[in-house]
Amino acid sequence: MCGRFVQSSSLLHYAEVLGIEAAGLPEHAPRYNVAPTDAVVIARDEGAGAGLAEVRWGLVPHWSKGPDRRYSMINARAESVHERAAYRDPFRHRRCIVPADGFYEWRAECNGKQPYYIHRADGEPLLFAGLWDRWQGEGRTIESCTIVVGEANATVHPIHDRMPVALTPDGARQWLDPGKHETQRLRDLLAPAPAEAFAYHPVSKRVNRPGDDSPELTAPVETGCPPPGG
Repeated sequence: MCGRFVQSSSLLHYAEVLGIEAAGLPEHAPRYNVAPTDAVVIARDEGAGAGLAEVRWGLVPHWSKGPDRRYSMINARAESVHERAAYRDPFRHRRCIVPADGFYEWRAECNGKQPYYIHRADGEPLLFAGLWDRWQGEGRTIESCTIVVGEANATVHPIHDRMPVALTPDGARQWLDPGKHETQRLRDLLAPAPAEAFAYHPVSKRVNRPGDDSPELTAPVETGCPPPGG
């Protein structure tokens, strides 16, 4: 799964990686500990070309009664995303990309649950497959998203058996294409990303606190425990 991630690059950089326009949003402050219900940057295409938007993390289906704390819907399983009631319609018509500089995952170790920062080895942003929806009611509109998660690749697996589906720039453009509706072709994009593209290191347990948001959260720390896979 993915319960925390980082969006620290500029909107211009995310747009350049995706090959889209960055216009439409004011520059955002770097975020190093994005948590559920926070506002996040996504890329989406509603038929007039892909662009960036800011939405709530945690899907609120358009047919629901509104946000429900019992069901966060921050992640959607890749294996069933085309079948589940909350995700079927967004899977066909409202796909998005959630750009991220990395994400956190926790592993049980000798000193308790140890957080790790997982990122691309070359430092470039990850392009998570996502879904978005627009809920309207009670005189307000909520746009929200979820991140699609699938099996972990060989690099990430020693830490956790699930991870966000990270697409290539070309795969991201296909995922965003509003003209693509063929279920199997879309599902084929949700394969694990190449293991050699990823790296990770242990980080401070300060990341456990959603209110703690600083660049130091992504810095390596010593744990005194055997490394993953060791």
